[in-house]
Amino acid sequence: MCRWFANIGEEPILLEDVLIKPKHSVAKQIDVHFLPNLHVTYDPHLHQRTLSSGVASDGHGPNHFTNVDGPCVYKNVRPPLNDFNLISLCAHTSSKCVFAHIRAATSLSSAVETNNHPFVFGRHLFMHNGMIPNFLKIKVALLQKLSEKVSTNIFGTTDTEHVAALFFTHLGNDWDAELPIETLNKTMIKTLQDVLSLIQETTKDNNETLLHSSLNFVVTDSC
Repeated sequence: MCRWFANIGEEPILLEDVLIKPKHSVAKQIDVHFLPNLHVTYDPHLHQRTLSSGVASDGHGPNHFTNVDGPCVYKNVRPPLNDFNLISLCAHTSSKCVFAHIRAATSLSSAVETNNHPFVFGRHLFMHNGMIPNFLKIKVALLQKLSEKVSTNIFGTTDTEHVAALFFTHLGNDWDAELPIETLNKTMIKTLQDVLSLIQETTKDNNETLLHSSLNFVVTDSC
């Protein structure tokens, strides 16, 4: 499973103090599982625990906001603590709004920068920790729901970026506007409903067993 970090506060924080230095920082969670009760012996066939204890080293994306409109984006596929540019950036950058993500790629999407979270749509950042079952089977139906503008903003192959595209299709075309939290909340609910419906429909059409979904989405416009 992936690892992530999000902070939105009143005072700017030094990225190094939250992403690099702490013993349990997200940058150090690439090969050590910090979730409770996962250091005990367990049955490797238990799917959820296997997901939670996996290695996450397929790229990172610490993004932040400054006084300039829109987020500052940095993505790399190297392990974060071996990325000297990242370490320098974090040591000299402060922000009130920080999103960071350490990716554990599936076999369905390659480890390249364009697949790293968070994904940018205008002034917004969107990231996910989890998985959508049978994504390749629902992808065609999902693409048919997207607006033309959103479709041209997809650069990778992950399920997350496609769900983000669905979210911003529902949100509308003005991604640079400051919108009320209620609007973002309603849009997220609509997106989740659509995704779950697509999963159920695809499962039924293929006469398959309905698999569990792990949908943990977060979005911000820094406000």
